[in-house]
Amino acid sequence: MGRPRRTNEGLLEEARRQLAAVRAFHTGLVAECHRHLRVLAEFARHMDTAREERQHLREKLASAQACCRELANLRRLRQPWRDTYDDLRHSLVRARALFRRLVETSSRKRTRT
Repeated sequence: MGRPRRTNEGLLEEARRQLAAVRAFHTGLVAECHRHLRVLAEFARHMDTAREERQHLREKLASAQACCRELANLRRLRQPWRDTYDDLRHSLVRARALFRRLVETSSRKRTRT
């Protein structure tokens, strides 16, 4: 007793839903990447201050501490990015499988006639 066979229309509708999810997760990843870039830009600014020869040691220490805070921010951003990536991947793999089934079904119908 296998699972009930779906019609091509049902498969196509499911594939469309998966692609809508792919698009949403892609948009989420782009937003997450922008957050990463902002944190990395702040990190670079503090790092440049710490590297400047003319800066006093207290300023260099403050910059190094600020770099550590930005690194902690980057670490916190890691999990949401990974979760969104996993969701994107799952939806895309599912959509691909549905399209393959549709193509195989379509090919079988053409070879029969």
